[in-house]
Amino acid sequence: MDKTKVSIIIACKNEGEGIKKVLESVRKYSSDIIVVDGHSGDGTEEMVRGFGARFFLDNKKGRGDALKIGIKKAKKDVVLFFDADGSHDEKDIPNFVRPILEKRADLVIGSRRTGGSADIIVNLTGIVRSAGCDFLVAMVNHKFKTNLTDILYSFRAIRASTVKKIALHSDDFGIEQEMVVSCLKLGYVVKEIPSREKARGWGKSKLRTITGIKFIFSLVNQLYFS
Repeated sequence: MDKTKVSIIIACKNEGEGIKKVLESVRKYSSDIIVVDGHSGDGTEEMVRGFGARFFLDNKKGRGDALKIGIKKAKKDVVLFFDADGSHDEKDIPNFVRPILEKRADLVIGSRRTGGSADIIVNLTGIVRSAGCDFLVAMVNHKFKTNLTDILYSFRAIRASTVKKIALHSDDFGIEQEMVVSCLKLGYVVKEIPSREKARGWGKSKLRTITGIKFIFSLVNQLYFS
């Protein structure tokens, strides 16, 4: 895989204890690593700049805002999104990038349904989240006659020219589903690959269960009214 063709965007907030490990893990896959930080107070900026990655602050609006900033700053042909909590397996990166460079896909998304997850919570909250994810996927599959299994997993890659053409409005965690829907609406090729989600290595999740309810209303709007 040609690392000179890939920009990696990492959105983070107070992941300082692990951000250096993440940067080290992706170094060989990209010559353009971009970290967009949510105004952390744990020395993240110093660690990122010391590593040699590009550092930017978000507008304090959320994950989607951070990713959109990273997209604007990306310089390479492929933009890959990688989490800062240690849950993504860097060895999967070539599997996301290759279909795009070979012009077999415009957006490649990872699926925890086919790849597995070590971060599944076996309680009421976990069950509700899992069911909610399946419901969202079913809505998208029904609308576009696709066979996707997971539209919310953050591990993904997209052609730079594609992501700069689609309209991304979400400032929060809804940006992942919006990216998929926007690509499908415009006829771009969306490919799904298995990718196992590792257990979170450090920090705490910023995703709340109530956010899932917002996802549903947001998706209905994206599918039928925008």
